[in-house]
Amino acid sequence: MEYAYIMQMLYAGSEMREIAFLILGWLLGLLSPLIVDAVRRKRIRRDLVKAIKTESEDLQSRVVVSSFLLAQRYGDLSREYLNWLSPKLQAYRGCEPIQRIRDLVDHLISAPDEEFNAMREHMRAEPEVGLSLKRFSASLIETAAPQIIHFPSEYQRRIHEFKNQMYAMNQEIERATVSLDRTFDSSLSDENHERVKNDLESKYIFIQGMCERVADRLQDIIDFDIKNI
Repeated sequence: MEYAYIMQMLYAGSEMREIAFLILGWLLGLLSPLIVDAVRRKRIRRDLVKAIKTESEDLQSRVVVSSFLLAQRYGDLSREYLNWLSPKLQAYRGCEPIQRIRDLVDHLISAPDEEFNAMREHMRAEPEVGLSLKRFSASLIETAAPQIIHFPSEYQRRIHEFKNQMYAMNQEIERATVSLDRTFDSSLSDENHERVKNDLESKYIFIQGMCERVADRLQDIIDFDIKNI
């Protein structure tokens, strides 16, 4: 029954108004559970997005710290890299213990060139010293996959791109772990040991770049406007 017709009935005689009110009450009775359920589902979706944002912020802080450790020991600890890193460290308000690294990065950025170069050289890894890396995970994002498929396509795209990048990074971390274990193999010749060591350092540099890409994809998730959910 059309809304305009019901309104006409409301302005008609008392008997017609009673009928119209009965019809309106019946319609509201049908629609109210649907409205309440829609509001409830929207609230649940937004609560999930907030939780995913918190997980993404914590994970990003760990990823960028790993990238910094790799950069200072094996990679290119440039001012450009530090200017990319600093805003992510400054924005983090979670429980991960990053204050010391945050302060160190701020000091490096403000240091004059001579001091900066000296500090950068001092932080390089000692020969024959490797870095044990652990795989990263996003347990909430993984377990929430059935719910996320009902979210806006743009949000799904950001989640998908992050998961692809993290998967690739974890694969490289596994390869680096194997290479690190091989550096302790006493059966290797000096030549092969040197080759394994150089290969491991190349892997560390590559993983640093992957950490940056994962952190950027996490930033896309963090920046998503919850109002669009």
